Amino acid sequence: MENYYIDGGVPLRGEYRIRGAKNSALPVLAATVCRGGVYEIYDCPRIGDVFAMEEILKALGARTRWERDCIIVDSRGIDEFAVPEDLMSEMRSSVFLMGSLLARCGEALIHRPGGCNIGKRPIDIHVEGLAQLGFEVEAEEERIRCKGSCCGGKITLAYPSVGATENLMMAALSGSGDTIIENCAIEPEINDLQGFLRTAGFQIFGAGTDTIFVKGAGGAKTGPEEMMYFILEDRIEAATYMAAVLGTGGRAVFRNIRPDIMREVLSCFERMGAVVRSYENTIELWAAKRLKSPGIIVTQPYPGFPTDCQPQLMSLCAKVRGLTTVREEIFESRFTHKNDLIKMGADIETCGKNAIIKGVKTLKGAEVSAMDLRGGAALVIAGLMAEGRTVVKNAFHVQRGYEDLEEGLRALGGFIETKREET
Repeated sequence: MENYYIDGGVPLRGEYRIRGAKNSALPVLAATVCRGGVYEIYDCPRIGDVFAMEEILKALGARTRWERDCIIVDSRGIDEFAVPEDLMSEMRSSVFLMGSLLARCGEALIHRPGGCNIGKRPIDIHVEGLAQLGFEVEAEEERIRCKGSCCGGKITLAYPSVGATENLMMAALSGSGDTIIENCAIEPEINDLQGFLRTAGFQIFGAGTDTIFVKGAGGAKTGPEEMMYFILEDRIEAATYMAAVLGTGGRAVFRNIRPDIMREVLSCFERMGAVVRSYENTIELWAAKRLKSPGIIVTQPYPGFPTDCQPQLMSLCAKVRGLTTVREEIFESRFTHKNDLIKMGADIETCGKNAIIKGVKTLKGAEVSAMDLRGGAALVIAGLMAEGRTVVKNAFHVQRGYEDLEEGLRALGGFIETKREET
């Protein structure tokens, strides 16, 4: 087991280049299954979830190799439609393979996915959408089997689920007719998946709006034999590093990040008193004095405040002036980091989907445990903000979604190292 050891109280300063987005890389990797080819995917983060997806692709018959931040996937040899249960259980994003396997093989067999324990994350919307598209769906307690081809037509999602939108975009490619998907998620990562699919030769339009149009490929094999694609930058990684900089009273420049995909987060930081300077692909920010409460923050689908940034914001608000209310509207169990923040001296009360944070002047280092990806990142931020040493156990949760987090923080002046210990 690996743990983070953090000596806090040091302002973070310097420059950092944001890496490719985890939440784009995973559906794009799944999409390499849709049509056999050789895909060079650049700015792909070398993180636990990506490695897990890579193993699934290889189990299905693909070949992969890495060249620095580029993963090369040769999916021409895929001849299997069942995802091994042991690999499926490692991460939730493996559910994307339902859509891509249906597009490629006309059949998919998956087991219920794993991932972070942040509450109920039912895939009913995925299953209902596939059934509306004309697929035969057998949903059992432990596994889901789908087969057939898309019949086209118009469907409306019950909720703008990111994963369901991405899954149905790929599944709709299997038919010969046209499909309209309404009430879609509009996250930037949806647009990135569309960009990949269009580069691969598919006809799909509308990502970034709540209606997506997919022209069925009807099992056609036409398209580029080889192609390259650059993954969208990771707005959640950017927000995490920015919260760490502001929480320590530092100043930093972040490159390879578009301000337009971070508007709600940057607006929140500005309400707290941070100075934010935005350029075309660069953001600079700093805290000139102790920050103040942003008031009420409600997590919402994009373009609202992202749920994946809520835990990091809670750590930041633990030391600001005033009272902050965080309302979690996406997941019902996303306050797993609360008790450890309290252990470090934070004043937090929760009631249902609401967390009330009363800012304190000082956090103290402590031994804490990451329970999930973003909650673990929040504890790392708190450790950097605290006086003394903090040990964050179960670093693997954080490593699932952040590439070399300790190296990035050290480059900004933070004192953090990873140590392997026997359990």
